[in-house]
Amino acid sequence: MARFNERNVSETYKAAEHFRRECLLRNGSLLFEGTDLWSAENLAKLHKAFVEAPDTGTRSFTEKFRDQVTPAGQTVLRLAAEALSVYFLFPSNVGGFRKRELVSEVLGWGGDTLPSDNDVFRAFERGIGSGGQGFNTRRPWELGFLISFVHVWKKLRAPEQAKALSDPWKFKELLDATEEGAENKQMRHMLLHLLFPDEFERIASGRHKRRILEAFSGLVEDAEQDDDKNLLVVRRALEKLLPGKELDFYWEPLRGAWHDLSDAGEDDLAPLELVHHKKQVVLFGPPGTGKTYSAKLLAERIIRSAALKSMGPTRYFKDLAVVDAAVKDANVHRLQLHPAYSYEDFIRGLHVAEGGATEYRLGYLPLLAKEIKESKAEPRLPHVLILDEINRTDLSRMLGEAFSLLEDRNQVVELPARGKGGEKMAFSIPADLYVIGTMNLIDQSIEQVDFALRRRFLWIECPFDPEALVEASKAIWGDKQAGQDWDRVEPDFRKLATAATLLNQEVKKSPLLGAQYEIGHTYFFDVVSFLVNYLEASRRGRKNMLWSKKDALQPVHQVWRLSLRPLLHEYLSGLDAGAREAELKRLGEVFLTPPAAE
Repeated sequence: MARFNERNVSETYKAAEHFRRECLLRNGSLLFEGTDLWSAENLAKLHKAFVEAPDTGTRSFTEKFRDQVTPAGQTVLRLAAEALSVYFLFPSNVGGFRKRELVSEVLGWGGDTLPSDNDVFRAFERGIGSGGQGFNTRRPWELGFLISFVHVWKKLRAPEQAKALSDPWKFKELLDATEEGAENKQMRHMLLHLLFPDEFERIASGRHKRRILEAFSGLVEDAEQDDDKNLLVVRRALEKLLPGKELDFYWEPLRGAWHDLSDAGEDDLAPLELVHHKKQVVLFGPPGTGKTYSAKLLAERIIRSAALKSMGPTRYFKDLAVVDAAVKDANVHRLQLHPAYSYEDFIRGLHVAEGGATEYRLGYLPLLAKEIKESKAEPRLPHVLILDEINRTDLSRMLGEAFSLLEDRNQVVELPARGKGGEKMAFSIPADLYVIGTMNLIDQSIEQVDFALRRRFLWIECPFDPEALVEASKAIWGDKQAGQDWDRVEPDFRKLATAATLLNQEVKKSPLLGAQYEIGHTYFFDVVSFLVNYLEASRRGRKNMLWSKKDALQPVHQVWRLSLRPLLHEYLSGLDAGAREAELKRLGEVFLTPPAAE
């Protein structure tokens, strides 16, 4: 049963059932009881106004949506607001306050208000699962898919509609026929779960579904050409393996076996697949973009995915404590590199022995390789070496003989030295040792890395991530126990993420800076503490938290003055004072100007 959720979302399923009963099977309404709204005629008008007349301009979604649907009259405005309500039922990464605000705004264009004693109003409080940043940025297309589907649905005869809503696989067939590539629409996956939560997972990504099936392929004996049917087989098998547990693929113990840090496109290889291919990767980007965190997460995925594959699901879950220990300590090794770290530390070096004599000793990597090869651990799981900030040392020199061994794991290389007893010193890199490096572009660009070294690694960019800024701010806000619900401040933080994105766009375009000087999302986290102090000082609730209509408020000015401006000042330190101050003023105006509403 796929209804398990860390939040109480019973009101959301109740609203979804209301949508099924009143809007799909009848021509009723979500918000206005006793009103015929979801009729074929009204859907045709909304489809014509919004889907058939797309606005590809640069204005906000709200501005464009208003100009598209308002001329069609109040009935279509109500239907547009209800379609937007269905769109917002599933995603948890948009807060209830913002959902109600946007739906209320659309209703307000026709003189209506959002009823508070309504299933939808209550359902907005909690979402079922994250749609990610893409669900917001692709809103016109996702909402358009929903409208297009119901527009086609209303052309079916009542018996056909009833039959489809009693058969999840028939409904899925009709939904997928809405348009070519329907399986790539998040709204498609959301609708399936909302209407058939016992058959379809609370997963809004086709890529995630495929990764889960790949990870748990051992549980599907006779695979069908249908990811959702195969997922249902996997769930039922896992429920037998883990009796009495509420299972959800986004929560442990299932998440660790399949989930990846990648936000790669549908047709791209994810980092986990990349690292399996090459066995050594570098995560690169500006400072403050979470590269070390991502490296640790990727290390965990490497070990857990390999454990699941080699052990099989039954043994994997039986020996989960062994896998957890490997992930937390035994099989993940991290070196913080710095200018003093050298070949002598990493491969072999000359040391003073007892009595004052000198002798060669193996360095970190050969000793680690020996330890891995001699390990009696059962099951045998991969090891991951994280080389943090590889740009801070001379990497080619530090790697030494390991330089060629990275590409040829089966070879043994002799070192130009003898051990204490005159024995030869040699080593090889185990096939099950993975290497993940992190690199700040401020200190060294990829172009400065020599080609031979570059060829031995795959390079994965870690850019500024506005969604990570919002999600991390949410976690920090909860830890601060700020006295205001996150739901109340989330819209302001989403504006902050937009302002940070606009600032970084200008940084990248600037002839005085460039992409390597992009500001990572971690530099903006201080705004949470600044806002908490701001609210405490005001001693009363405020309508505007970070932005007024005309200006950024105190917490945003503080993060600019105390964090961002000093950083950019340092980046521009080579310029004459006049040029530096002019550029800082220009970038400050970009960041401190309130972004337009969605």
